[in-house]
Amino acid sequence: MKVSISLPDEDLTFIDDYASRRNMDSRSAVMHRAIALLREADMESAYATAWDEWSSSGEGALWEATTQDGATDATR
Repeated sequence: MKVSISLPDEDLTFIDDYASRRNMDSRSAVMHRAIALLREADMESAYATAWDEWSSSGEGALWEATTQDGATDATR
């Protein structure tokens, strides 16, 4: 799908420079990479929120019984 966006000159210059430094074929490739990074950042935040909700829910204490089978706590 083709879309049109308006960007300040300095943003367009950055995109062009980034594409050149990273050997990317087009501005579209740079924008695709930027969107992928935004999605990744959103997922990281969602996972952190989910972890915090789970750890504060008290369910962690229920799972403590499973450590008796040889499983140990892992860091996030």
